[in-house]
Amino acid sequence: MKKKFMGVMLAAALVASLAGCGKNSDNNTSDADDTSNKAITAEEYNATIASNAEVYKKYVTLPEYKGVEVTVDKSSLTVTDDDVESYISNILSSYATSEEITEGTTADGDTITLDYSGKLDGTAFSGGTATDASYTIGSGRFITDLDQGLIGLNLGQEYDIPCTFPSDYSNSDLAGKDVIFTVTVHSITKKTLPDLTDEWVAENAEKIGIEGTTVEDLRNETRQYLEDAGRSTYESEKYSAVYSVIKDGVTVNGYPQAELDSLKSILKQNMQTEYEQYQAYYEASGISDFSSYLSSVYNLADDEAYEEYATETAQNYLLEKMILTIIAADNGIEVTAEEINAIGAIYADYYGYTDYQEIIDTYGQEMNAELGYEKLCEKTQSFLNENAVEV
Repeated sequence: MKKKFMGVMLAAALVASLAGCGKNSDNNTSDADDTSNKAITAEEYNATIASNAEVYKKYVTLPEYKGVEVTVDKSSLTVTDDDVESYISNILSSYATSEEITEGTTADGDTITLDYSGKLDGTAFSGGTATDASYTIGSGRFITDLDQGLIGLNLGQEYDIPCTFPSDYSNSDLAGKDVIFTVTVHSITKKTLPDLTDEWVAENAEKIGIEGTTVEDLRNETRQYLEDAGRSTYESEKYSAVYSVIKDGVTVNGYPQAELDSLKSILKQNMQTEYEQYQAYYEASGISDFSSYLSSVYNLADDEAYEEYATETAQNYLLEKMILTIIAADNGIEVTAEEINAIGAIYADYYGYTDYQEIIDTYGQEMNAELGYEKLCEKTQSFLNENAVEV
């Protein structure tokens, strides 16, 4: 099934709702200061870096961005044997078989089905009664006294469990109060994990997404995956720290209006698309139109609140784009057509398109500018990280 293509760079650098997949009818203006995405070939993108940077320099003045001092948590770079085994355990859990048991005694970690009724001074209180509820002992979804009181109960037998609500409980009528929960546990769902053997790995290697076929292969590839993920987390946190310093020191004189307007238009378009895509779900939740959707989901009560949100969101994205584009242009950071096409091929495969050309045919050559900036962003962030000083 073909998936809806969501704009890549905007989703990554802004918020998910600003993921721009639609074309803006104003993008092809001849205004020399219009830096919004235009219909260009992948080969033409590189030339836009320098020209856009010259426009952006009219609006921002950068501080010194080489040698920025930052402190970064490096814990994500360390992968232990326990980390590997825990990750593999999670994989095995996803292949576990379940069996419902109606005899026996409950234990910590069991997923149970129960009836419960809470009473304060002999009177049932709101939200304290349920039938055939599913609960995992030790999950902490119940207050501590009730959670721990569910351990060691015989199935099918009724129990009264005395409990005290925490003094800071969200419901002030119950905070600090002594109550009685009458509970009956009907069943326990027991999970049985598959044995980790070479045969099991070989049988499930493709589903798991590994190339090897033995337990040792699984452990090695899991370690490599966790190390790569940890490195990515570290690099991301380092860049965030570097960018924060640069942003604090930048002088902003304004924003190129054409691109700002384009971003705000894309933002609204995609919020509307999101609402329409899940309209049935929202209506079932009492959200009857787009205005109530903005109010309930985004806490935007009126047009003025929306305009403020849209402007701030677009400005935050555009400020980072201006900063990174100027740094890229001043340091000879380039993006090739091959790199853009390679990213396009990845997204075409992920979203179910035949190839990147089909994406271009569907959404226009503006996608070359969008994916080009994604690669530029990646390269420039790496440049800043390499030139930062950790203290």
